[in-house]
Amino acid sequence: MMSKEDFEENRKRLESDELYKKSKSVHKAYQYMRFTDSDGKPLEGQIVRREDRNMIPMGGEGYDEASSRLVIYSFRDGVLHSNEGEPAVQYPGHWEIWDAGLLMKVVSDGGDTQEFWENGVPICIETNLAEKRQKAGL
Repeated sequence: MMSKEDFEENRKRLESDELYKKSKSVHKAYQYMRFTDSDGKPLEGQIVRREDRNMIPMGGEGYDEASSRLVIYSFRDGVLHSNEGEPAVQYPGHWEIWDAGLLMKVVSDGGDTQEFWENGVPICIETNLAEKRQKAGL
C-alpha cells in the first residue's frame, strides 16, 4: 500500500494534470483508496447506494435529491475493481472500468465520451463519439 505522504503527493500531481481535470469521473479520487465496512473488513462484491452528483449519499448533509442516482460499486479486497469486464462504478449513462484500485476506462454521456487511463492517469479523452459514428455511417 501507498504511504499517506505518497498518496497526497500523487493526488496533488494528478489534480494538476489537464486531462485529469477534464475527466468525467467524479470517482477518480477513489484511486489507491481502500474501503472497509464498519468492522474494518475490506469491502467485497457489489454495493449499491443513492448519491447525488457530488457523491453525497442520501441523508448526508448537503444531499441534492434533484441530482440523485443509484450508483453501483464493485469491490475486491477493499478497492474498486471490475470483474469480468463489468464496471466497478456505474450509474445511468456512465460506467468505469477499474483494475485493483486504478481507473482504466470511463464511458460517459451515454457512450458519447470515452476516457482511457494508464497507471491511474488519463492518457486520452475522446468526445462527440455519437457524431463521429454517424459521420462514419455506423
